[in-house]
Amino acid sequence: MRLNLFISKSGFSSRRKADSFIKEGKVEVNGQVVREPFFEVAKQDEIKVEGKAITLKSYVYIVFNKPHGVTATVSDRFAIKKVVDFVPKKFKGVYPVGRLDKDSSGLLILTNDGDFCYKLTHPKFSVEKEYLVKVAGIFGVAQCRRAKIGIRDDKDLLWVKDIKILRKIGSESLLRIVITEGKKRHLRRLFAKLGFRVLTLKRVRIGKLTLGNLKEGQFRLMDKAKIYALCIKK
Repeated sequence: MRLNLFISKSGFSSRRKADSFIKEGKVEVNGQVVREPFFEVAKQDEIKVEGKAITLKSYVYIVFNKPHGVTATVSDRFAIKKVVDFVPKKFKGVYPVGRLDKDSSGLLILTNDGDFCYKLTHPKFSVEKEYLVKVAGIFGVAQCRRAKIGIRDDKDLLWVKDIKILRKIGSESLLRIVITEGKKRHLRRLFAKLGFRVLTLKRVRIGKLTLGNLKEGQFRLMDKAKIYALCIKK
């Protein structure tokens, strides 16, 4: 197994972060510093990251319906409520996959599988994430076209794969949006550039995985084979 994959499968970090640890000289294999992410290791090898010995572990996959106002983080001393506060302590070590800011709600996956996290969040895998977004103002066809083309914000190109106007209620518009990458506050920044304020934002799908009848604040466990089949393209 490649060293970066071993680290991610241990649950220590994502594969992308594992690459950084390795290149920075923070990883040892049998007492020797290794700086090559693709270095081949075996289960019996002693591997340390930042001086801490790591081993392969059993993976946990939690599907959670995040309420508005809950912070999608493991540790934040300023957060009133965190997503990990909703799951039993026996699942210690899981972390949120991808971004879903405090003011947003909906589908969030927590896991200790770094490889799964990498495949779900890296743009090259193009995993679809679907959202229901309500904005202040009347959103039209011209704005949909601009959102698909993309708008530059600082160094980021913010765009959507698909967008549909579901209905207009008074001076508000409800939209269904699909993206395949998620930069920080991606949709909120995009709509701000278009001149619209986001009122509510809810993620309802990742890949083929949906919330189903899961209520806000509730979670369910899934096995590895099923969640990979639903979320990761073959």
